[in-house]
Amino acid sequence: MPTASLQAVPTKSLKQREHSCCGVIEQAAETAREKRYNRTKPQPWIVRKLMVAVTAGIMGYAAYVYIQRLCLPMIRKGRRAQAGRSTGIALLVVFCVLYLWMVWAYLRVVLTPPGYARDYIARSERPLIPAAVPLRESWNSTEMPERVDTSNALPPDVEMDHRNSQQSRRPSLTATTSRGHTSQRRDFSGLAGPSYEDLLRRDDTRQSELQEPNARVMNTISAPKPAFVNDAKTKGNPTLVSPAPTERRLEELNIVRRPPTTAVLHPVHRYCSIDQILKPYRAHHCRVCGTCVLKYDHHCPWIGQCVGARNHKFFLNFSQATTVFAAYVFGTLLAYTIKANNSATMDIDPQEIIIIAMTGFFLLFTTTLVISHVNLILRGQTTVESMQIHSMKEREADTLARGFKWWEFGAKRRKEREWDKEWGALNSEGNIWWRGNTHEEWTDVMGKWWLGWIFPVGRSDNDGLSYPVNPRFDSEGRWRKRAEWPEDLR
Repeated sequence: MPTASLQAVPTKSLKQREHSCCGVIEQAAETAREKRYNRTKPQPWIVRKLMVAVTAGIMGYAAYVYIQRLCLPMIRKGRRAQAGRSTGIALLVVFCVLYLWMVWAYLRVVLTPPGYARDYIARSERPLIPAAVPLRESWNSTEMPERVDTSNALPPDVEMDHRNSQQSRRPSLTATTSRGHTSQRRDFSGLAGPSYEDLLRRDDTRQSELQEPNARVMNTISAPKPAFVNDAKTKGNPTLVSPAPTERRLEELNIVRRPPTTAVLHPVHRYCSIDQILKPYRAHHCRVCGTCVLKYDHHCPWIGQCVGARNHKFFLNFSQATTVFAAYVFGTLLAYTIKANNSATMDIDPQEIIIIAMTGFFLLFTTTLVISHVNLILRGQTTVESMQIHSMKEREADTLARGFKWWEFGAKRRKEREWDKEWGALNSEGNIWWRGNTHEEWTDVMGKWWLGWIFPVGRSDNDGLSYPVNPRFDSEGRWRKRAEWPEDLR
C-alpha cells in the first residue's frame, strides 16, 4: 500500500471517531428538532395526555404523604406524632381546602378546550397576493426583494414556508392563476412570518440571523447628507455644519428604529394551508395539537393541550391555586421536618423530604408562571406575541451596540427615549393588540366577576374570534409613527 494511503487511513478513522463521539448527540438533537418543526399531523393522543397522568400522580402522592405521614399520626396520637390532635385537625382541614381548590382548577383547565379555529371558520381557498402587498423575506426584514408580478400568485403558508426559507432558498411554490395556468416558480418563503416554534428555534442562532441581515441593509443605505446653513460672515454662502462625533457616527451607521413592516392583518398572512382556513386575529397553528388555536398563548404539556382564548383564565387560576398549595405544604412540612431533626426521639421521614423538594420546585415554577402571565395579561399580550416584541428589543439592542460604546449607557437610553417619542413604547403603543387600559385587558381574559379572578368560575369576556386593533397601527397591521396616529392619541 502506498505511503499516502497509509497516512490517509488513520486520518479518516480519526474523523469517524470524532463524529461518533462528539457529533452524534448534536446530530440526533438537530434531527429531532427538524422532525418536530416539519410535523403536519398532531402527536398521538396518548403522548399529549401523558403528562396529565403524571401530574395527577404527583398530586395524589403529595396528598398521601401529607395526610398519612403527617396529619393522621397527630390525630391518632401515634408514636410518630409531632403535635397534638387539634393541630393535626387544623393542618388537615387547611390542606383539604387548598387541595380541592387546586384539583378543581386543574380539572377546569384540562377539560376546557382552548378554542379551535376550525370549529368556527369554514374552509376556504388560499387568497391571492395583491400587488399592493410588499413581499419581504420575514416578519422583521427591512430589505425589499426584486419587484415581481404577484397579481395571480398564491401566497406561502404561515406555518410551513418560513422554516423552509431558513433551510433552503430553492423555489418552493408554483404560482398559479385563478384559471389554473402555471407561471414561473418563485420563492416567497417566509412571507407570513414565523410561528411560535420558529421563534423558539431562532433563539439558538439569534446573533448570526439578526446581525447579518441588518448588516446587509446597512451597507446598502447611504448616510444622510450633511446640512448647510447660511453664515452671516460669508454673506449668505452656505456653510457646512459639522455634527458632533456621536451624531456623525449614528448618521453613518443609520441607527434608527425599524419596526416590522409586514402586513400581518392581511388575509395573505393569516391563511393556514394545513387547516385550510383564514385564521382569526391572534390565532396560531400548534404543531403538537395539529390545528389552529384561538388566541394561542403556548402549548402546555402539564395540561395536555394548548393555552388559548377559552382556557387561559383557568390556566391562571390553576397556577394561582398551585402556588398557594405548594407554599402551604412546603412551609408546614419543612417546619415539622426541622423539628424532628432537632428531636432525639423522632426520625426524619424520607417521603416528607421528597415532597418538600417537589413542592419547593413547583412553588418557584408556578410563582414565575403567575407573575409572568399576570404581567402579560395586563399588557394585552400572549406568550408568543411577547416573544416577538422581545425579539425586536434584542434587534434594537444590537443596533445600539453598533452605534455606541459599551460604556455609553446614558447615550443609549437617550436614544431609546427619542425612539419612544417618535414611535411610542414597544410594550404598549408598539403592541398591535394593546387596548390602552389594563382593567380592560384583565377583564377580557379573567372576566368581570372578582371571584373568577381567583377561583375557576365564570369565563372570559372574549370569544377568541375578534379583537380590536390598536389604532396606532394601520388597517393592515403596520406600526405608524406618532405623527400619523389619530389626533387624540398623540
